[in-house]
This record gives sequence, structure tokens and C-alpha cells, in this order.
Amino acid sequence: MLSNTIEKYLKLFKDSPNYRETDRIFDEMKKEFKTSPPSVSEVIQELEKYASNPDYPGAWFIMMAAWSNLSNDYTPILCQILNDESNNGLHESVIELLDVLRDERAIPALSKALTYRWSYDEWFNVPRKSLLALAEIGTPEAKMIIEEAAQSPEELISEDANLILDNW
Repeated sequence: MLSNTIEKYLKLFKDSPNYRETDRIFDEMKKEFKTSPPSVSEVIQELEKYASNPDYPGAWFIMMAAWSNLSNDYTPILCQILNDESNNGLHESVIELLDVLRDERAIPALSKALTYRWSYDEWFNVPRKSLLALAEIGTPEAKMIIEEAAQSPEELISEDANLILDNW
């Protein structure tokens, strides 16, 4: 069960004496997820825990689990997480998953993420990754949102949007 796996690795990482051991544990965890991926329903259940508690300590493990068993069934809960601007610990990872899933249902959440501005994100990583995910979805609606972003006063965002449109 995924929750048990997450608890196991949380304890192992916590008790790890050094970075070398942490790297070994990380590799072990990736191998376990690859050889025995969690079910989609387990991943969704853990994502829901994170959505209701942003301090959930296993958040990064959940994302690794999701990558090990990709499914468009994750889209609604990923969008819920992305729509919560204050719960931004996993936004970049969520967008990267949505980019790969290419699910049109993510367009509204990705569009909203284009507006996010945080002092620690001086390179606008969340909005810029959202542009790339919208480009991967590739619908007329996604293109229209990218065209609007091309008019952004934020130079990094408008430049990225224009580059995407040039290659459309």
C-alpha cells in the first residue's frame, strides 16, 4: 500500500546519517516504484491527503509514485492542488505531470497558474512551465491563452509565449 511505502521511506530518510545514504535510499525507492508501481487510486488518495494538508510530509514521494504510474485520472486532483495559490509547494511538479498527461481538463488550472507571482519565483517558473504544458495540450483554447500571455508585461513570460507561438 502506497501510504505504508511513503511512511517507510520517510523514516529511512529521516534516519539517514549522510547524503550518500540518502542517495542510496532514493535509488531504492525509485526502483521499488518502478518494479511495483502503486495503483492509480492509491496515488489519488495520497494526492487528496496533500491537497487537504499542504504540510503532508510525503508530498514528494507521492509525485514520484504518480510518475511511476501515469494516468489522466490524476488530472482533477492535480488541478485542485494547482488552483490553490497558497498551497504552492508542489506547483512545479504538478505542472510537469500535467504537461506529460496533456489533458484538456487542466487548461483552466494552467491558465490560472500563469497569474501566480511569488517573491521567491523571480524567474516565473510556475507561469512559464504552465505555458509549456498548455503548448503540449495544443488545443485552440490553449493557444488562445498562450497568445494572451504573449502580451504579458512580464518579459520572461511574454518571450516564452512568443517562442511557443513561433513554433506552433
